[in-house]
Amino acid sequence: MRAALSTAISADGMKVLAEIVDSRDTLQVASKLTPDLILFSVDVPSLADLNRITVLRQELPTATIIALVTGEFRGQFQLALDHGAHLVLTKSAPRSELLNTLKRVSQKKSYPATLQVNY
Repeated sequence: MRAALSTAISADGMKVLAEIVDSRDTLQVASKLTPDLILFSVDVPSLADLNRITVLRQELPTATIIALVTGEFRGQFQLALDHGAHLVLTKSAPRSELLNTLKRVSQKKSYPATLQVNY
């Protein structure tokens, strides 16, 4: 999924600075690159991933953090927001909606707190 997302984002004219396989490496890599936008995949539901979002938000306050969740558990959306995500998207969101949301966010346009698709 990560490679497909990266390809789609790059093909849509946005620049992907890094793909990180292990979320434990996210802070180290993000601190070096200082991205405007972090697309963070949350495993079902992983407190460690949620805590990493909190740390990212503290360490990179100007970066917009988008959490990608499975959407299988209603509480995932609120948990991700409570831990510092600016926006929550489902992994099942259609590609066009995901890319449009990423464009709006990267252009600093307003965005909803959550985008719940196929929920």
